Amino acid sequence: MQISVTFKKIEPSEALKNYVTDRLNKFKRYLHRPVEAHVVLGLEKCRHLEDVTIDSNGHLIKGREENTDMYAAIDLVMDKIDIQLKKFRDKLRSAKGDRSRSAAPAPAEVEEVRALPAIRRQRVEVPALQLTDAVELMQSGKDACWSLPMWPAAT
Repeated sequence: MQISVTFKKIEPSEALKNYVTDRLNKFKRYLHRPVEAHVVLGLEKCRHLEDVTIDSNGHLIKGREENTDMYAAIDLVMDKIDIQLKKFRDKLRSAKGDRSRSAAPAPAEVEEVRALPAIRRQRVEVPALQLTDAVELMQSGKDACWSLPMWPAAT
């Protein structure tokens, strides 16, 4: 990861630069390609500002935060960047997962399908019955399964 830290209207501090660098290096687990990060630390009136821009192979991730404490501003913007990187990683994972699921099923899945018992189907002509006749026929238990269509009664 290539990191550049710029100070605007604030005295350059090695401690701040190291703190930002350490926080940004934690994001390496999300980004596997060459990454450039540009951090601008500034002071306007009594507000400490921090802008972070991360370029990962054309994908830009930006964060901006202001606070009365510089370290708090750094922590807040790094939390924002962390959330954005997690969303980006999940988006990539879900896209890859969709492509792998659309491929042919694994051989183990094919064996499971073959192991299922065959279903016996039989088409039977059923005379039109009134509701009470159908209930009596079902309660008699002559057949194991009945499928009765629900047509509106002729008037």
